[in-house]
Amino acid sequence: MRTLIIVFVAACSVVALSPLTAFADGALTGFAFVDSSVTGMGSQAKLPAGAKIYPPGSKVTGVEGCPTNRYHTDGMIVAVIDYQGRPTAGSVTITEHPARGGIFERAPYYIDLNSGRTLQYLGPIFENGIYDVLFSYDYNTGIAKKSSATLTLDRSCR
Repeated sequence: MRTLIIVFVAACSVVALSPLTAFADGALTGFAFVDSSVTGMGSQAKLPAGAKIYPPGSKVTGVEGCPTNRYHTDGMIVAVIDYQGRPTAGSVTITEHPARGGIFERAPYYIDLNSGRTLQYLGPIFENGIYDVLFSYDYNTGIAKKSSATLTLDRSCR
């Protein structure tokens, strides 16, 4: 009895794969005051031309960003996030230090990040104080990347 053995040899090429997050880079660029026409756009929101971005660590004084109508649909604070990389998940958490005292951490806002600029509404903020904002993203590797910023409000809103 004869046995026929056929051996297949496949040519293999080795391709170096970079991690999914190798080029992911995100930053909490700052804060801006917008109206409800912007916040109502959700993840599709774009910063209006001429809108001022307050860099991290800014102290906002005077009437800057104060609501000017009775429904308070303007002067809404958004975090300005710049991200480059593959789509990923992120979150924004605010810790409030109101001027009247206390420390309050809000539940995180969860966001879908795509390359480019993302605006995340920080909810109604009318009180003066210090606001610590933590931006976490890119959970693909198991350890989130983080960027944080502080905004101080010392406004004279009526």
